[in-house]
Amino acid sequence: MLPKEMIKEFVGKVCYVSVFEGSMSPLARIIDVEDNWIKVKDKKGVISMINGDMVKTIQIAPEKYQNSCQ
Repeated sequence: MLPKEMIKEFVGKVCYVSVFEGSMSPLARIIDVEDNWIKVKDKKGVISMINGDMVKTIQIAPEKYQNSCQ
């Protein structure tokens, strides 16, 4: 798992989140990190929770995507 303090640096940013199964989430804005969970919101407004133990990498999306997932 990525350290919670490091993940908190991504709060408010639109990111790609990859998990250990090899899948990568579509663009999602990280809106909160609590305990072992990452709360994200996609461009359709759907809010999901990602188990922090399953996260392999988080990558900030390019600037042109930062206004999506409001």
